[in-house]
Amino acid sequence: MPSAALLHPVTDPATTAPSAPAIEALGLSKVYRRDQSLRSWLARGLGLGEKTVAYDDPDAVVALREVSFAVPKGEAFGIIGRNGAGKSTLLQIVAGTLRASAGACHVRGRVTALLELGSGFNPEFTGRENIYLAGSILGISRTEMDGKFTEIARFADIGAFIERPVKTYSTGMLMRVAFAVAISVEPDVLIIDEALSVGDILFQQKCSRRMNELLGRGVTLLVVTHDTSFVLNMCQRALWLDQGRMRFLGEAGACVREYVAAMAAISGNSPAPADEFASLSVVALPAGPELNLGDKERLGDGGVRVERAWLLHADGAAGAAFRVGDWASVVILVRAQREVRGVSAGCELRNRHGQVIFATGLRVARRLIAEIPAGQVCTVAIRFRLELQPGQYTLDLGCGAGAEADNTWDRVLNAAVIEVSNPPDQEIVHGLVRLPFELGVSRAPDGAVK
Repeated sequence: MPSAALLHPVTDPATTAPSAPAIEALGLSKVYRRDQSLRSWLARGLGLGEKTVAYDDPDAVVALREVSFAVPKGEAFGIIGRNGAGKSTLLQIVAGTLRASAGACHVRGRVTALLELGSGFNPEFTGRENIYLAGSILGISRTEMDGKFTEIARFADIGAFIERPVKTYSTGMLMRVAFAVAISVEPDVLIIDEALSVGDILFQQKCSRRMNELLGRGVTLLVVTHDTSFVLNMCQRALWLDQGRMRFLGEAGACVREYVAAMAAISGNSPAPADEFASLSVVALPAGPELNLGDKERLGDGGVRVERAWLLHADGAAGAAFRVGDWASVVILVRAQREVRGVSAGCELRNRHGQVIFATGLRVARRLIAEIPAGQVCTVAIRFRLELQPGQYTLDLGCGAGAEADNTWDRVLNAAVIEVSNPPDQEIVHGLVRLPFELGVSRAPDGAVK
């Protein structure tokens, strides 16, 4: 049966001064040995094991390697990365359910953690009994839990199932109860490991609202997720783990952009129809002013490079101010620093929250450039209609080539800021985007209403 919530009264005996971070990880490493004997396990349990970490030991599996970060009180901190990157291992160490091979971790205050679905819940107990059990683990009296039970049951919203054994619950119902308990016991630190991904959209929205309320009250949030939009919307900072190592630590938006760009490059340009370089038609470059890319932040190794770019109106004039519904064109000049194959290029449009509103390119359209010789260039033109809510949007540009070992890529962040306006004579866009739609009005047949 999938696991549910893990609740632990983890309190660091170190200083709890207001200036001290709520979570502080110092050089955390975790190494598993394939040849571990019972004797060595007992020695480690008694604190008599090896004090050093042998990363190059052929019998060792390194899950984490010297990870350090600090999370101030009241901050939402995200951890992202591919499967097997060490994210869950890190959270278990922070939650106190796993011992690090090296390094130290200090967590200040009461911790509630939603790790593997099911841990901490007895499948034979009812939802009600497990709620009281979770409270007792956290040192909360039965009388106090009596006062919290109604709110927990209301938030979980599973009806009569609250009085039935947990083994009869679906994963979504189990998560509802687990989250309801975790937020009701007034934690100082809330740790979540992908648990919310099993809930339906309405419950996820309710959880997001409640987490914002907790952050407003000074609760610290540490979350592992594959949902980068959650990290962008909820977290101030983020950590990208890759094979147990720290790849990026900093502002959430920058972390997500670097991670997404790297994942797009790693996925490579899967087999797709390709145009031979020699057969490409020759098209003149736009006459208008090009975007200033010289001072923009870039990611990638630059084996292929976005060398020049233009943002154009439908009439070919350069500009960044558009009306709702206008057509926009992006022209990207890609240069190969070395001979490359399977070349793609594209763009992403993001709103003020960093959410990707629109993204496309050669790889999305499954049409690649077969090869570009070293030093040669080609252009990629993308035309799209701005059926968007009025406001400002940022434009990212990128290109990539190859796959796996010979993969190379370049990404230009915030290459342009696009302003979309909604003049009084135009229809108002009420949502994030304006989708094509049809309206119809008619009379009901006679006798249809009784």
